[in-house]
Amino acid sequence: MERLTWLVLLTLAPFSLAILTGVVGLAYASFIPASVLVYGILSEPPSGIVVERDVGSRKLAVGGTAEVRVRLVVEGGSGFVFIGDVTSPGLEVVGKNRHVFFKKPGKRLVVEYSYKIHPLKKGSHSLSPVEVIGRDFLGIKDGTYVLAGEEVEIEAYPRVGGIRRLILSKLRTRERRASNHVAPLGPTSTDFREIREYRPGDSLRTINWKATARLGKVLVNEYEPEGRATVMVYLDTTESTAVGSAFHGSLESSLGLVMSLVSLLLRNDFKVGLYLVGSRRIITPRSGVQAVSTFARAVLSAGPSVHHEESLPLAVERSRTSVRGGVAVAVLVTNLTPYNLDDVKNAIERLRTAFDCRVVVVDVNPYGQFGDVPLALSALHKEGLSEGLKASVVHWNPLGEDVGVAVKKVVGGVFSAL
Repeated sequence: MERLTWLVLLTLAPFSLAILTGVVGLAYASFIPASVLVYGILSEPPSGIVVERDVGSRKLAVGGTAEVRVRLVVEGGSGFVFIGDVTSPGLEVVGKNRHVFFKKPGKRLVVEYSYKIHPLKKGSHSLSPVEVIGRDFLGIKDGTYVLAGEEVEIEAYPRVGGIRRLILSKLRTRERRASNHVAPLGPTSTDFREIREYRPGDSLRTINWKATARLGKVLVNEYEPEGRATVMVYLDTTESTAVGSAFHGSLESSLGLVMSLVSLLLRNDFKVGLYLVGSRRIITPRSGVQAVSTFARAVLSAGPSVHHEESLPLAVERSRTSVRGGVAVAVLVTNLTPYNLDDVKNAIERLRTAFDCRVVVVDVNPYGQFGDVPLALSALHKEGLSEGLKASVVHWNPLGEDVGVAVKKVVGGVFSAL
């Protein structure tokens, strides 16, 4: 309506001046705005709108990038075309996902544009359908509204450090068995465990042909692994880790670290267990790369504590009944503060008593996002707090060190603990 008002004024003003001054030539100046005004009144808003959108990937690591490509076609009408979509707060847009184009009369409008998205935290994020609004030049007629496509779900998982080539050397364990054994790269023993269904990656030599023929599905013999050390990871999801932003806080950083550590240990044939302290969720120790998906689902669903009364010592006690056999190393991942220091000490003592194992404490420092001074002061404070712990301590600043570097430090702590 504002454009209409100006065009009417620009059309009438020259006529008015011509009448007042007697200069007839001034009236000719109104022809241009009058022509535009007539065109705007007679024209129809953009129509025949078709939108195609392609999202490069719907599963991304935190910080990963996916390209979104959009193609817009407008067949009829003329005027302005507004197009865009909306991302959830956990998705950051790199580039522009909202544009304005002008549809010329009698010409087909075909445009393409792209932008990138990357998740800031783990979990499910969404990309709304593409919204298109067509308006005539003067904005005096009902516009065209199109909602194209469907909502796109983007699943973000914790970023796993680039440690695929890291091979762990053989590790001598101290589990409660008749004798010491070597992990992780030894062969399987001859102690029969069970008959189970075939999984991709199983050796053909383990197929039980008699059972396969009898039951009509491929079954394999599974034997007890020889020399498979057990590492139990306790991830703190209580209020101690509720520090920092939702995107770069202590808990969010810890999830990526734990997933990276678990993946590395499983690929190197360790048995790994996980307890989410505060969430009361446990994954009993297991081995093999097939177990990675189980841990990934648990980590993706992990969030701030829902059981506020659970502490690290209580989590250790609850895990005793579920963890069968010995544990070589226990890894506690938390944000070490004066408020949870006693709980950490008690948890270390209970782990030593329950499993006769060594303990590694991973202290995640989230205070770097508040500035260099808080980071330096908190680092000094944490060093002092960790001096009295009877465990190997790994301090990690997520903003200053990559996840892969932190995992290598933790692995070094695991080996030094043994």
